[in-house]
Amino acid sequence: MSEVQKRIRRMAGMIIAVAIAFATEGTLAGNQALEIRLVTLAPMGTSPHVELLKMGSHWEKASAGRVRVNVIASYRAGGEAAIVDKIRVGGVDATLLTLMGLSKIDPGVSALSDIPMAFHTLEEMDYVQEKLGADLARRVEQKGYVVLFWTDIGWCRFFSVQPLVHPNDLKRMKVFVWAGHPDQAEIMKDWGTKPVPLEPADIFPGLSTGMINVILATPFSANAGQYATVAKHMLEINWAPLVGGAIVRKQIWDRVPEDCRQELLRIAADAGRMIKASGRKESEEAVEAMKRKQGLKVYIPSSQVNEEWRQVARSVYPRIRGTMVPSDLFDRVEGLLKGHRGNRAGEE
Repeated sequence: MSEVQKRIRRMAGMIIAVAIAFATEGTLAGNQALEIRLVTLAPMGTSPHVELLKMGSHWEKASAGRVRVNVIASYRAGGEAAIVDKIRVGGVDATLLTLMGLSKIDPGVSALSDIPMAFHTLEEMDYVQEKLGADLARRVEQKGYVVLFWTDIGWCRFFSVQPLVHPNDLKRMKVFVWAGHPDQAEIMKDWGTKPVPLEPADIFPGLSTGMINVILATPFSANAGQYATVAKHMLEINWAPLVGGAIVRKQIWDRVPEDCRQELLRIAADAGRMIKASGRKESEEAVEAMKRKQGLKVYIPSSQVNEEWRQVARSVYPRIRGTMVPSDLFDRVEGLLKGHRGNRAGEE
């Protein structure tokens, strides 16, 4: 074989090797798993974080490795408003948020959490969520996101540095409100309180420095954030449940293999139910833990005091309806609750 023939053979071999490499790379790229980056403010190791990790593991198995979820808990690059900004530009793919963040995407979701003392029991909350969930999911999808599940972690309670019993007591206090929700701040200001907008990460420093002296939070969140080391008084009224939900960008969801989407949604719904069950249970347990370890004092109001709070809450409904909560959804919540209570009374 001449030297020229040898060179031609070597070049042909190199061309074949390069072609095989490109072909292999293309095959691997085509078979790469879809990785979904899901962020949440929920601290690492808490039940929401654990359930999201389980959901991701089950998704990978159900999709035969074609879909993977990278869960990032204790997210510190801003609060919920910042997460919404990031998901809008594709900085993250999915997130678990409370309705404070989700209402930035569509204000309709606020109907589940922003009508104070509308729900007398968590069973009523579950009923309304079941009736409205699909409609709210459609509203969110029109904004470019798919709802994976709705959930909650129980009732928000007032935690305060000084005792808080009657509604008028609140008027002399500096109250935490979520940053980026001016309507909420204005309503509270008109009511006579001093609202202080902060991100959740600033709550404990705010309580410690006196920037705020009362916060509305679930016992689950208060215990995780150690709020009761400063705010040692809790008023046990059913102000509102802390509702949340997980969403994924529709552009990402459309890349999920169609043959496994329904199964992934079923797995996600199970995760939402587990977060709800664990969160409600842990909120009850957190009260006892804070009483024992942090000296929390709990005030359970009489029916008369509870009615005082209910009257104050209802007095701001005209301000909430059409601003914080769209009018049609506000009316639907009231109608659903009225009908549900009527049916329950009839059964009894």
